[in-house]
Amino acid sequence: MNTSSGCSGSRKRSCRKSELGRRNDGFGERRSIQIEKREVAMTQYDVVVVGSGAAGMTAALRAAAAGKSVIVLEKASHFGGTTSISGGGIWVPVSPQARAAGVDDSKDRARQYVLDVIGPSAEPALIDAYLDAGPRMVEWLEKNSRVEFLLSPPSSDWYPEVDGAADHGRLLAPKEYDGKKLGEHFAQLRPAREEFNAPGGFMIDLFDLPYLAQMPSAKSLVHFGKLAAKFGFDKLRRYPRGTRLTMGNALAARLLRSALDAGITLRTNAPVDHLLVQSGRVTGIRVGDEEIGARLGVLLASGGFSASEQLRKAYIPFAENHVSILPYENTGDGMNMGLEAGGALAEENLVNAVWAVVSKLTRPDGYVARYAHLIDMSKPGCIAVNAKGERFGNEASVHFVEAMHRDGAVPAHIICDADFIKKYGMGMVYPGGGGLKKLIAAGYVTEGRSLRELAEKIGVEPDGLVASVAKINRYAEIGHDADFGKGETQIDIEIGDPRNKPNPCLGRVERAPFYAIKIYPGDGSTTVGLKVDAQFRVVGGDGTPVPGLYAAGLDANSIWRGKSPAHGCNVGPAMVTGFIAGNSMAQALTLAN
Repeated sequence: MNTSSGCSGSRKRSCRKSELGRRNDGFGERRSIQIEKREVAMTQYDVVVVGSGAAGMTAALRAAAAGKSVIVLEKASHFGGTTSISGGGIWVPVSPQARAAGVDDSKDRARQYVLDVIGPSAEPALIDAYLDAGPRMVEWLEKNSRVEFLLSPPSSDWYPEVDGAADHGRLLAPKEYDGKKLGEHFAQLRPAREEFNAPGGFMIDLFDLPYLAQMPSAKSLVHFGKLAAKFGFDKLRRYPRGTRLTMGNALAARLLRSALDAGITLRTNAPVDHLLVQSGRVTGIRVGDEEIGARLGVLLASGGFSASEQLRKAYIPFAENHVSILPYENTGDGMNMGLEAGGALAEENLVNAVWAVVSKLTRPDGYVARYAHLIDMSKPGCIAVNAKGERFGNEASVHFVEAMHRDGAVPAHIICDADFIKKYGMGMVYPGGGGLKKLIAAGYVTEGRSLRELAEKIGVEPDGLVASVAKINRYAEIGHDADFGKGETQIDIEIGDPRNKPNPCLGRVERAPFYAIKIYPGDGSTTVGLKVDAQFRVVGGDGTPVPGLYAAGLDANSIWRGKSPAHGCNVGPAMVTGFIAGNSMAQALTLAN
């Protein structure tokens, strides 16, 4: 990594070595972190990693710890990839944290649950590799890096009706991190999305949500008062955003700090466009006019294809109205290069992405803000309707996008009343109604003095909307959604409002004015990728590994065949597959020598 114009992105034929920094803060031995700037001869490393998200960085750390020379090449201008803007949770049954907390679980129970969720297309060897390596990875990272996880608040698996499902103990959350520990490299970490969990650069953590739900209690005011004071001091010190990092941003920061500590070579603005292949073996990569050799091989971890228009049309329903929340750099580079080098795609998945309901707002500067509706739609008093003004699914369900696809409700609208938006917010509107007027003026929120007026403004049938609201109001009184069962599973209840009775996810929609936000099917991850074996070597069409080529994270096909069993099944596999690949590369090199 280099902050100068010559090395971080570059295509010059020669550069000098530059020291990025030194550290001696008690964590480990004093090291000089250096970037090798290229000479005319091809630079050689043991391991070349394409992508700096959780998959690539975890693999790099594992290989570097085995004494191998490693370079990480990041296409974007910041490190962190998709991980930086994610929730950062990882699904790891029987983790050290779960064992310490006395959680009653077993690998066999989790294994059977996953296999039953996926069905006949499951690949047991990959599931076993994941479940075996996950706890070891968590323990190894805590001993050998800055990465730390905490047991998440209770979070149910997504298919509670399947034997082996658990309602707590399998999800881990990254421990918050002080961005100041990155020093000058803080500016090189991809910021979290302001519209997701960092309004104005002030980051919110999963562990803050109970305090947020209890506002304006004295305990909550004290908690957020302390956080606001810290944020204010960061602003006074002229930090571009708050240095209290949470969720995926904290995880990416911890991985970046660990890579710097380990002396791993890091570069941004380095889009890899070609794999070097000799006699069927991958021997390196090309970045522009520069070639970098890999004595062992290359790990592809470039983040999937959410931003590729061509691949979206091939794999994503309603592609023209699909809105991904992933970075624009995720254009399928790794997958395409792997195919060119002799790799193959896995067989057809059950689902081609991890769906998310998304709303969007194009700002005056052209930036498209994208909000994933992970919490608000489950709250009592929010409904989603199609063009007929009719509900078509359980708004609290993690599978709601599938209902949009089935009904053809693309796009659709979520609806609430004045009481709801003041209490919970909606989309980019903060709880308390913060930002509401500006978002109405920007066209993101539509306001109506009556349900009929609102329906006419958003282009849905007024009679249908009025009838749908009347029906949900009756359901709210009795606590039972006779149409779609909203609020009747543990996973719904966890993200509802426990103070609302009799059903934490059902509430009346009755006090004007009324509000609507247009929603689209989107994704927080693609799942189609290169076929791999249990060592995460890329496999060709004949079933044999492509020598020297590995894939992890979203460049590898989903080990779940696209049907994620729980929260944390995006970043979790990214890290675990990266860990396995890094270990495999280190061992392969040792054997080769």
